[in-house]
Amino acid sequence: MKRRIAFLTLLIVITSMSCDDQLNPYGDFKERYVLNCIIRGDTTFQVATLTKSYTSQDFDPYSATNDPSVKNSIIRIWNKEKVALLRDTTIERPPESLYKTPYTVFYSKNFQPEANSLLEIEAILPNGKRLVSTAKIPAAIDIADVISDKIIPPVNKNFLKVQWLSSQKDAVFITRLAIYYFKHEGGVKTRNLAIIPINYVQFNDEWIPNLPKPTSDFSYTVDMSTVNKAMELISQGDPNKERYEILSCIIEVLSLDENLSVYYNSTARGRDIYSVKLDETDFSNISGGYGIFGVYMRDYHVLWFTHNYIRSFGYTPGLTDPQQ
Repeated sequence: MKRRIAFLTLLIVITSMSCDDQLNPYGDFKERYVLNCIIRGDTTFQVATLTKSYTSQDFDPYSATNDPSVKNSIIRIWNKEKVALLRDTTIERPPESLYKTPYTVFYSKNFQPEANSLLEIEAILPNGKRLVSTAKIPAAIDIADVISDKIIPPVNKNFLKVQWLSSQKDAVFITRLAIYYFKHEGGVKTRNLAIIPINYVQFNDEWIPNLPKPTSDFSYTVDMSTVNKAMELISQGDPNKERYEILSCIIEVLSLDENLSVYYNSTARGRDIYSVKLDETDFSNISGGYGIFGVYMRDYHVLWFTHNYIRSFGYTPGLTDPQQ
């Protein structure tokens, strides 16, 4: 009997507290700032974004329609003796976008860092708050042309292999292999590309591509059966094969700097069939706020199709035959 009385008393106290105080699952809201900037080592055009955290009244994050971008800020990037002052501009959003105001970005058209050097970024907000970070630019990637395949199909084997060199410690690479071609239609020639995945998975009548994931390997290998399927799918459903003019196959290799490599290692590599993640991993290398500042380098390697291989699909060769 005493236990029942004690339980009822506790229940009354909890009920009365829930009636008097509104439960806020977010706690006290603190405005925080997010700076994101990924520097490309192969171009002079660089972009950064600066936003702030937000909350909503009904606990639905998708109900907020105010743009979280922070305008009228100063963003600068240093590399040795070079300093870039990023300009802010606005880009129109698509009609289905959550936010109805233009998207704000910061950019520079004339800044390309040097390999194996240090980068610094600084953002000064209108309220005087300062966000900073540093990054080490990775070494350039060198495709090993001598030991990498150059012709499709390769001789006396049923796979393609491309290898590269890099002095980057604990490097993470992103690869993309694609077929470049023209499609002739109505007197107009349009350039296209078809991505070659690691392999395909057939689901009913559809071929689902399994794209390569970031890797620490210094080589990329793909079976010729996958290349053949990618070639077939270029003209899927079109009986006029001859209007597809095949040019070449190009592999792009991106080398991530230490910041981007750590970000990938801390977020993506724990996602396997044996891992259980209750929430997303928070990663930031921005002092004074949140976000990511990193760099990647890029190199590419061209593989040439033989004319006999192109014609076996009914397509038209667009470049000189590498076997001539």
